[in-house]
Amino acid sequence: MPHFRDVKRTLTQQRTEYPIKMQHAYPSVNIGWGAHTMVGNDAKALGINNALIVTTGLRGTGIVEAIQGVLKHAGVASEVFDKATPNPKDHEVMEGAKALASGKFDGMITLGGGSSHDCGKAIKLVYSHDGQDVRTFEGAFKATKKNKIPHLAINTTSGTGSEVSCFSIINHTEKMYKMALFDPNCTPSKSVNDPLIHQCMTQELVAYTGMDALTHAVEAIASRLCVQSAYGPGLWAITEIFQNLRQSAANRNNDRAVEQMVWAEMAAAYSFNSAGLGIVHSMAHAMGGLYDAPHGLCNAIALVDVCRYNLPACPERFKMMAKAADIDVAGLSDYKAGEKFIDAIQELKDELFITQRFADLGLQEKDLDGLSKFAAADICSEGNPKDVGFHEMRAVFKGCM
Repeated sequence: MPHFRDVKRTLTQQRTEYPIKMQHAYPSVNIGWGAHTMVGNDAKALGINNALIVTTGLRGTGIVEAIQGVLKHAGVASEVFDKATPNPKDHEVMEGAKALASGKFDGMITLGGGSSHDCGKAIKLVYSHDGQDVRTFEGAFKATKKNKIPHLAINTTSGTGSEVSCFSIINHTEKMYKMALFDPNCTPSKSVNDPLIHQCMTQELVAYTGMDALTHAVEAIASRLCVQSAYGPGLWAITEIFQNLRQSAANRNNDRAVEQMVWAEMAAAYSFNSAGLGIVHSMAHAMGGLYDAPHGLCNAIALVDVCRYNLPACPERFKMMAKAADIDVAGLSDYKAGEKFIDAIQELKDELFITQRFADLGLQEKDLDGLSKFAAADICSEGNPKDVGFHEMRAVFKGCM
C-alpha cells in the first residue's frame, strides 16, 4: 500500500480544478395533491404557533386566504407581510426583518415563488443577526449566527427551486444589481409543493418558470465544479421538462403535466444546490437588478446563446443532456449531439411563444459595459464551464439583444 506522504506529493504535482466538492443539504419536503392541507400540522411540528407569512401577495388567487384558513384550523395564528416584490429588494428585506422582530412571531412561512422565498430567507438571516444589514450577507457563507426561528416554505411556482435551495437573490437598490446570498442558513426548515396550488399559474408564468427550471438543470450539469451527484436529478429534470412543459403551459387542467413539472423543478434545484450555475444566471441577475426584469424570462432569453458559447468546453455533457431530452444522437459526435440539444431548446422556446430578446426588456448599448462587468464578477460565473471575462460577457450580452 502506498504511503500517504507519497500520494500527497503526487497530488501536489497535479493541477485539478475544484478537487473537493461540497454536497449541500436540502429540507424535508411534502409533495403531492392536497399537501397544502397539511401545513397547519407542518407548522406545529416545527414549533410554530404564530407565523409571519412573507409573500408577494398572490392577489386574486385566494391562495393566501386558503393557507391562513388551514393554519387557523390547526390553531396557528398568522399575519401577512406582503411587501415582497418580484426581484425582492434590500429595503423590503429590512422591513420584513423589523416585522419579524416585533416579538409576536415564533416562526416564518414563505408563500409564493422564488421572490417570496428569497425575500424570506434574507429576512431570516437579518433577524437572526439582530438587524444586520442584508447587504453584508452578499457572497458565500457570511452567516455567523444560527437561525433563531423555523421556516416553512410553501411553493407556488414550478421554476426557481428556492424552496429547497441555500441561495437567496436580493436586489441591491443603491447599486442596482442582484446580490447572491449563498449560505446553509438560507435553507428552509421544511417545504411544501402542492400541484393544486401550482395549477393557479398563468400560461405565461408556466413558460418562464419552466425555462428557469431547465436552465438550472443545464447549468448544473455543465458546471465546471463537476459535482457528479448533480447529474442524476438534473438529467431526470431535463427529461421531464421536455416531456411535460409544453402540455403544462397549454392546458393547466393536465394534471399529470402539472405534477411532473413540480417534480422537475425540485430535481433541478437539487442539482444546482451543490453543483452551482453559470453565466445565464449571472446575466439574469444583472438584468433583474438594472431593469427589474423577470428572472425566468431572462434565463429563457440567454440560455441558447450561452449554451452555444459553452458547448466547446464540455460537449460530452451536452450529449448526455441531448439523450435525456430523448433526441436521437446515434452516431453523432459529442459536439454535434450538443448542437442538436441546443436546437431543441430553441424549438421549445418557440413553442412556448417566448420570443423576447434583452432589448425588449430595456437593454441599451450604453448599459452593456456596466452589465457585463457585473455579470463577469457574479458568483455564478465561477461555475461556468468556459472561461469568461468582461469582453466575452459583453459579446454574449450583445448577442442576446
